[in-house]
Amino acid sequence: SSGINAEYGGGYSLSFWVPGLIIVCCVLIELTVPPVNTLPEKSESNDSMKVYKDPWVMLAAWHCAACQILLYFHLPTMAPFVERALGESVVWTGLALLVNTSTIIISAPPLGWLIDRFNPYFFVMLSAVILPFLYMFIGPIPIFHVATTKLQVMLVLALLGFFVPMGCTPILLIMFDVYKLRNGGELSISASNTIVSVYCSCFPLGACIGSFSAGILSLYVPFEWSTGGIGLLFIVQSVLSFIYCWKLAELKKRSTGEGKPLLEE
Repeated sequence: SSGINAEYGGGYSLSFWVPGLIIVCCVLIELTVPPVNTLPEKSESNDSMKVYKDPWVMLAAWHCAACQILLYFHLPTMAPFVERALGESVVWTGLALLVNTSTIIISAPPLGWLIDRFNPYFFVMLSAVILPFLYMFIGPIPIFHVATTKLQVMLVLALLGFFVPMGCTPILLIMFDVYKLRNGGELSISASNTIVSVYCSCFPLGACIGSFSAGILSLYVPFEWSTGGIGLLFIVQSVLSFIYCWKLAELKKRSTGEGKPLLEE
């Protein structure tokens, strides 16, 4: 919608007025909803610090943020790239990104169902294998000597909308699992709320890092090389995620006598 507004509507500012007014309406509706307090009266406040101080929990959270970088890195500079490489306007870029978003919306329910019934660590590792190579093909990176086409851009964005959530969605379950493993199987309300808060903060963190770094790199590096370079760099994150899961499996084995995740008990 921002692309259509910018080209056919009220120009650049309308792209901000429309979502801004929608958010204001949502806030006003929220104010009319009566508060519901379902939390217990007392909660161990020091459990929150346990979450912040636990490197295993924070490393899992960082993987979620790293995946979000891949979802937002190409957004600020994709429109000029599409115009240069494909001769298309900002409207076509908006439609291409709509495919990206639509994939997330459509695949989220079945993906959540699968993660809930199978090992969440498997989905993290599977996405870690596919994401770096997938991201190299947005441009694609020139070392592959593959021409940029509309179908290629659309397909990569659609797959990206599936595999990025595959890497992010299981992280919340893994953070719960790791915390319980390292705290005698207990998970207080305070710790649970803190874990959810940290998990939610990873999304804007990844978006901020991805968008900001893309803007800086665009001054010195073409789109094809910047996205391809991020894909290559994400291989390091993929290797670290495999080491994380391997070390965590060893920790589980020592703690429970078996390598099965606590979530499956």
